[in-house]
Amino acid sequence: MFSGINVDIEEGWNAVTGVNGSGKSTLLKLILKEFKSEKGMIGGNNLVVYCAQSTEFAPTELEEFMCTYTKEAFKMRDLLRVEDSWLGAWDVLSHGERKRLQLAVALSTPSDVLMVDEPTNHLDQESQAIVIDALKSYKGIGILVSHDRALLDALSQHTIMIKAGEVLKYRTSFSLAQAAYTQTLSHKKKVLGEQEDEFKKLSKVIQAQREQVSLTKKKFSKKNVGRSNSSEKEKINGAILTGKDKNDGQNLQRTVTKQRQLSEKMGTLTKEYATGVSFEGKISKHNFPIAVERSCIPLFESTELCFPSLSIDVGEKIGISGENGAGKSSFIRYFVDKVDFKHEYLYIPQEITDEEAEQLFKNVSELGSEEKGELFTLIQRLGSDAKALLYSTVPSPGELRKLLIAQGLLKHPSLIILDEPTNHMDLDSIESLESALKEYGGALVFITHDQTFLDNLSTKRWIFNKNEKLPYEIHEIL
Repeated sequence: MFSGINVDIEEGWNAVTGVNGSGKSTLLKLILKEFKSEKGMIGGNNLVVYCAQSTEFAPTELEEFMCTYTKEAFKMRDLLRVEDSWLGAWDVLSHGERKRLQLAVALSTPSDVLMVDEPTNHLDQESQAIVIDALKSYKGIGILVSHDRALLDALSQHTIMIKAGEVLKYRTSFSLAQAAYTQTLSHKKKVLGEQEDEFKKLSKVIQAQREQVSLTKKKFSKKNVGRSNSSEKEKINGAILTGKDKNDGQNLQRTVTKQRQLSEKMGTLTKEYATGVSFEGKISKHNFPIAVERSCIPLFESTELCFPSLSIDVGEKIGISGENGAGKSSFIRYFVDKVDFKHEYLYIPQEITDEEAEQLFKNVSELGSEEKGELFTLIQRLGSDAKALLYSTVPSPGELRKLLIAQGLLKHPSLIILDEPTNHMDLDSIESLESALKEYGGALVFITHDQTFLDNLSTKRWIFNKNEKLPYEIHEIL
């Protein structure tokens, strides 16, 4: 939820960043008028085009775009390398091909404001460069939500950061804005640390003052004074009359008030979640090595993907890379169907459908209190508020991915299969997941276009070659 926002979005590309669930997509939907603000107003958003994260459904203007023969339409199809055969073939296109087509439709639609949400998800390196050039051609107010640092720096002229419900505006590129924010955060953490130390000191003072109040009450009590000891009773009455019995209580009240005020100040400072996921439980090694027999599988039309005999051993981290449409996801689905490993593996697909998300939330709701507690901890250590996520009516794709990963980890899998794991996830979460997977003792198979993620994790590579001559092939590099 946002409150008290006052921000100008200027001409040129404006990067919008923040952790999953911070409200980036909500902000876009407010601008798009899909959501209505309870107070205040948004101006200058009369002609807005929105290119969403999800590639599950084809754009409504797709057929019109593909059948338009204007110079601008040809230019955009050429710029994003859209093929005529893609019309009517949405269901068989790779997610990367869908994303390029989705962007082509958005860029060709007249707009004053163009909003793109994670435009380089699913794209290989060549396609990423194509998309950057295409987005640079846009004239108007551009709003870009992304975790792709290269894309952010290539496009951003202004940066808007959403941090704990606060919206921060920087009139500079993402990297420079990030450096400025880090400096501010460092100061906040220092102040917070000092306030926490002061809070602890006040707690000790309060404890001592409470003990003093207790002693004072005992001292001024007449319970243990004999009936005939009138002089002692007179002394107590005199002390009470002059207010000496109230001093200690007033001192205690002042200290408690001071501590409460300090607590309120501490609450205004951003606190970072503790991050870093660890894998616990024993890895079952009896199912290894896993063998994939030499075979060919159909992709689309008359195209096939052929591969040699492949194997996966415990401890191996196999990175899969290649062009969009080369058959990477098709191979993973084939692999999951063929391998008899049903009780000890975790498979996270490239995209999560609405139906799958609904089933996911149902499964989580049926967990016992202990398992749910473990799940909450895992989600929080991936950088999200677990309870807010579970009670959210519109969770972001990044949050859904974290929930799916966390739920899968509860089963202590010996094999993890991830299709584009960094898609939709914020930078902090990516680094946390990457660090955890480095320490994971089981086998890992993952598809990614994130070169840094690939280089940091893979111990073996399967490269998919999309040749002009059929069939497409997989080459293994140790």
